[in-house]
Amino acid sequence: MYNCPNCSGNLSFDIASQQLKCDYCGTQLDPYEYQKTQDAEQSDVFGVTVFTCPQCGGEIMTTNVTAAGFCTYCGASTILDSRMSQEKRPAHIIPFTRTKEDCRKAYSSLVKRALFAPKEFRDPAYLDRFRGIYMPYWVYNCKMDGNLCLKGTKEYRRGDYEITEHYDLTGQVNAVYEGLTHDASSSFDDTVAAAIAPFEAKKMQPFTPSILCGFYADAPDVKSNVYKEDVREAICTDSLDRLSGVPEYRANGVDLPDEEDFNKKLSSYGISLSTDEPVCAYLPVWFLTYRKDDRVAYAVMNGSTGKITADLPIDEKKYILGSLLLAVPFFALLAFFLTLTGHMVLLLSSVVALISLILYTAEVSAISDKESHAGDKGFTFKGEKISPGSKKKKEKDTGGKKKLPKGVKDIAVIAVFLIIYAIVGLRPSIDYIMGNGRITFYTIYAIASTLVLIGTLYFTHEFAETETARKSLILHTAGSILAVIAAAGILVWDPVSDLWFYGGSIAAAAGVCLTFTGIIKKYNVLATRPLPTFYDRKGGNDRAK
Repeated sequence: MYNCPNCSGNLSFDIASQQLKCDYCGTQLDPYEYQKTQDAEQSDVFGVTVFTCPQCGGEIMTTNVTAAGFCTYCGASTILDSRMSQEKRPAHIIPFTRTKEDCRKAYSSLVKRALFAPKEFRDPAYLDRFRGIYMPYWVYNCKMDGNLCLKGTKEYRRGDYEITEHYDLTGQVNAVYEGLTHDASSSFDDTVAAAIAPFEAKKMQPFTPSILCGFYADAPDVKSNVYKEDVREAICTDSLDRLSGVPEYRANGVDLPDEEDFNKKLSSYGISLSTDEPVCAYLPVWFLTYRKDDRVAYAVMNGSTGKITADLPIDEKKYILGSLLLAVPFFALLAFFLTLTGHMVLLLSSVVALISLILYTAEVSAISDKESHAGDKGFTFKGEKISPGSKKKKEKDTGGKKKLPKGVKDIAVIAVFLIIYAIVGLRPSIDYIMGNGRITFYTIYAIASTLVLIGTLYFTHEFAETETARKSLILHTAGSILAVIAAAGILVWDPVSDLWFYGGSIAAAAGVCLTFTGIIKKYNVLATRPLPTFYDRKGGNDRAK
């Protein structure tokens, strides 16, 4: 604890003045001058109090003696266990420049656009729970230099001849990249860290523990070499972007290599890339945690730039009420301004059912990626370090299934919509070519929708790895699947009575409502995260069976 030299009151770092300020008498001190008596014996470590959450095992450090009112990671209301610790001293720190009031304003502005967000998100008492934490980051400084040699071509016509010239275009590369950062905490999701990046490297200062006063900090537990390749890729990408903007290269038709090839073969292009030894820095982050049952949602703000990102789940009751209110003018539009036959109403209903199934499949796929921490190298590194056999166990549990790349799934979805659009647009031609109504447009639509159903079920099943997930899948998709099948059957059968078509449309609408309920539930899973459990730390009662 840092005490005021005048009244012995508690000192905290004041963001507005960038000074240490006494909570009682208002005395202000320079955070570096306050530590000047220790300058002669600079230590590689500094003393902190560590608070450990008894539910998830999450740890936060502070130079103050009071614990936080709730766990930043799992939302537990108290942090009970504490101990003294000597932590490795980071090299740099960027002090907070954004206040808690800035967080409230930015978050309130964000939530205003989220009409269906839970009411708690607008509660002033909830917004007061923003917690300032210094997160550990690795800071990389790199240099790229050499004589770059690229191939170029020029094509032109002279008389009866077409001439192609091949040549080498060389240039001197001398680039310095400073302050490239990657978070060094396994508890901080890489995707969240990327969402609030970058930090203002020019604001980095030498570290002094007194700047931590009034805030919390997390300890680094991810090695710097985990992100070495990411840093290299980022530099190569930026270099190619800059090279593509050089007028001489554009004018002379230089063929720039792709990013992957450039990264792997830098030396063959005459370029060398050197990296200084990464150093650790504490960077400012505001955290807000929302917990409901066994899920948590985070709002995270860059304490230097004010850039904010937030998980925004949907209040199901608000969504249903909003949908009903929206349905009234939509129904009026259809009833008074458009004329739809029974065939067209049933067709549109089944198309909406197909779309709902595709959306559901896309969300299940995204949830699978998120729950497996795909793209979070820090979490993966920590997990493998704790349990080297965990990866093999996961492969065994999933039966060795290989998930299709995201690009393939996206292309498949786009292709389905194009096929349906083409069939609808070419219906008159198709009916004419097929002749006599033997194979009509509706028959082709029935075949196409069946193929979509098969693909949807296959993709969704691939990501339903537990029995509970499969039951949920069946519950949420059964209505739309039956709606599509029934609609296709009625359209091919083409009965005389319109009651079949309108009855089928009502049934399809009911099925779509069931699937959209599942979509909202899956969205809320996608917009939140499972309760964290830090297996290598003391605590973690939530994981007890």
